[in-house]
Amino acid sequence: MKWCIAILLCASMALAQNQPDAVRSLYRRQGAEALTREQARSKAALCTDAEKGGNARFGQCLADQSKITEQDYIAYIRSIGALLRLASGTKSTQLPPKKLPFDLAEEAWQQYRDKSCASMATQWEGGDEAQVAYPDCLLRVTWNHMNEVASLYSDLWH
Repeated sequence: MKWCIAILLCASMALAQNQPDAVRSLYRRQGAEALTREQARSKAALCTDAEKGGNARFGQCLADQSKITEQDYIAYIRSIGALLRLASGTKSTQLPPKKLPFDLAEEAWQQYRDKSCASMATQWEGGDEAQVAYPDCLLRVTWNHMNEVASLYSDLWH
């Protein structure tokens, strides 16, 4: 498995050095797809069937949905980071890549999100609603942040 990842990284680095426009296009497409998926999911009625099964079932469904959102969030953020590295001329051959201020900001934001949602959920501690509150918060806060980041970094997509 490690050699497979190494080969993929080497191939993408070679592509980045030889065809920056193609790589830029790839990152833009991947980021746009992740954002679009989550924007659609944020408007969908997630877990409506599970909601009928009580808070434990509904909370588990929301937790499962938040894992999907987290994967899309990571894909989106990595695309932005890659585009920022290309724009700044940061060498893509450095493994792991040099952290940019954007990376540090996202790490801080993830800590904020997790602690804020944990804090918010304490108001229902010990009750049935606690099983729903935390994963629901993760979804909503992540969706809002992805839209905020999309607005802040909109110039990367042109």
